[in-house]
Amino acid sequence: MIWPHYCTQLMIELKACSHLLRKGSRSFRVTDKSIVYSKKNSIVSIKLNRPESINAITQSMRDLIYDALMAYSYDEEAKACVIYGAGEKGFCSGADLIEFGKSKSQAESRKIRKQRDLWGLLSQIKKPLIAAVHGYVIGAGLEITSLCDIRISAEDAVFAMPEVAHGFIPGAGGTQSFPRAIGKTHAMRQFLGDRHDRMTAKRAYELGLLHKIVSYDDLLKTAFSFAEDISLNDLTLLTAIKTAAIDGWYKPISIGLDLENRLMEKVKLNN
Repeated sequence: MIWPHYCTQLMIELKACSHLLRKGSRSFRVTDKSIVYSKKNSIVSIKLNRPESINAITQSMRDLIYDALMAYSYDEEAKACVIYGAGEKGFCSGADLIEFGKSKSQAESRKIRKQRDLWGLLSQIKKPLIAAVHGYVIGAGLEITSLCDIRISAEDAVFAMPEVAHGFIPGAGGTQSFPRAIGKTHAMRQFLGDRHDRMTAKRAYELGLLHKIVSYDDLLKTAFSFAEDISLNDLTLLTAIKTAAIDGWYKPISIGLDLENRLMEKVKLNN
């Protein structure tokens, strides 16, 4: 668990919403055009759809992504989710700084965000998440990427955490998720560097952030191919694997192994 102090409230909220989402997830619709939620067979996709701002995330957009992920989480047919960005310029340029600047303080923004904790939800979903990124992958865009299980990138992608240059910390979970993805040493260079200190896709792959680099034209094809491979597996098995990995992360290995054994028995009973 990446943020232990968030998890109790988050899991209560997930359980409270589970019945409604099971009933409504098949017909889940987003009327706001800033994201596009789609489902084909057992594969869900979430497209960030503000290409004019390189998909900068507003508060309302963050809430829509949260709702979409909740729907995916409790859709009993869905087995994989691909997250990607519209437009040629990039996956996501981070938080919308124009809107962010209208908040009275960063603390106020955090208080609002905790009411619908997208980043905590990303860290706790027990189903596979695939990020398909290209162009600018900045700030919150990089934090979303770091919290996905499979990360596919186009060759043109550039990655950065420029929050310090704007006077705040990577507050969407980046100080926790990013070091776990590439190691503390390299993450600190990004956190404390200047706004022009960006990683290429090649460097991100070398550091372990990315699983595969492909051409821009092949990006979505490759990501959905991964999703299709994943969807061939039993959903109970997929969720058991993620549960073991996430819930055992901070615990002593003996407790983690016990959790793994109990989940193995659960999978056997379901099969």
